[in-house]
Amino acid sequence: MDFNFFKIAQSMIRNQLGTDIIANNLSNIGTTGFKRDDQFTDWLVEATQVGGARRFTDFTQGDLKRTDNPLDFTLAERGFFVLETAEGHIYTRSGHFTVDSDGFLMAQNGAQLLGEHGPISILGNTGAPGVVEVSRDGIIYVGGTEIDRLLIASVPDLQALEKAGGNTFRAAPGQLVMQLEREAIHVLQGVLEGSNVAPVEEMIRLIELQRNYESTQRIARAMDSVEGRAISLSDYR
Repeated sequence: MDFNFFKIAQSMIRNQLGTDIIANNLSNIGTTGFKRDDQFTDWLVEATQVGGARRFTDFTQGDLKRTDNPLDFTLAERGFFVLETAEGHIYTRSGHFTVDSDGFLMAQNGAQLLGEHGPISILGNTGAPGVVEVSRDGIIYVGGTEIDRLLIASVPDLQALEKAGGNTFRAAPGQLVMQLEREAIHVLQGVLEGSNVAPVEEMIRLIELQRNYESTQRIARAMDSVEGRAISLSDYR
């Protein structure tokens, strides 16, 4: 008998990857600006080798939530906030910022938020953080004085972004990243973008994957048992 265990293994790997992805999505339901992952199958690869299942990120915008915190920003449409790290620029849709000990705006991972002229300091003339206001097109005012404009990145090929941890993304080598045109910038202050994870949909998908995995597992066991019996019978010939 010729049983195709290879295809069964591929099916189980696809189901396991899907389960891992959904588990991560569900764990980030409350993460500001989180972008859920999903999977697709590269059938050309799948036809010749294990590993045709691929992960991709869904960049659909999450629900907007008003916080009235002046250091909470949301990009209502396109673009990413740009953060500066020792390894280079990283990008995020999470607009919850605080002030570091030197008066610069920073993300939750400690990276500094960038404006068009570099890291953004909100220290007023007194040396203390001033009142921050941000216009729709990203101009930052401290105490009524314009100090900079948010640097907003535009990434033509979103699927070339790689998750870098801490709800951030890094551009793949050679990936084109541009500054978003000013007329396309739409910043909301005192508002945060929620996760784009839909819990009910994820749970339904998770149940389907678990059932598929269990069914495939039963088939594999049955086929293994049949093949084992066939081998045993052949020994008596």
